[in-house]
Parts: sequence; C-alpha cells; structure tokens
Amino acid sequence: MEAELTTLETATTEAEWLHEFLMDLPVVEKPIPTILMNCAIKPSKDNAKSSRHVKRWLKSVRKLINSGVISVTYIQTDKNLADPFTKGLSRNVIEGASREMGMRPI
Repeated sequence: MEAELTTLETATTEAEWLHEFLMDLPVVEKPIPTILMNCAIKPSKDNAKSSRHVKRWLKSVRKLINSGVISVTYIQTDKNLADPFTKGLSRNVIEGASREMGMRPI
C-alpha cells in the first residue's frame, strides 16, 4: 500500500502544478481525476493509522481533494490498465489490458 500512496502523492503534486498552470489559461475549471486502486482510496478518504511519512502524504492528498484540485475515482482491477505492471495476472487480463492500451501483438 505504501507504493500506491507514494505514487498518489507524487501524482497529486503534479496535478496541483497542472491545475495552477491551467488556471492561467482560458479553460473550463474541473478537478483533475486521479485514478487509484482500491487499497489507496480508503486511506486517502478516511483517517488511517499510518506512519508519519504516510500521514504527510495523505494530508497533502486530502488537501487537494477538499480544495477540488483532484478527484478520486475507483477503478476495478479488471479495468485497471496499470495492473499488469504491478503484479502477476492471468494471460487473459494482460492481453485485455494490452488491447485497451492500443498495443498489438508482433
């Protein structure tokens, strides 16, 4: 779970910068969607008992969620295109994710 939270914090920092940049341009103001695995959503929305650095990451993520800079969206495992890169999955799931990413067999 710590790896997901580290990635979440990094992505939200980038989203905050992008949000500030886009505010200077004449575009529609919407929260930047952040797509997460289920294990990273619960601690970011609720208060979790964690170590100090994880609490710091969660605090910055919660701040951006509450200010409307980002929104948190749950993606089911079978729809999560990042899963083949993070864990061993069945061949069917990997082939399906590869098709969704636009990859074709050689």
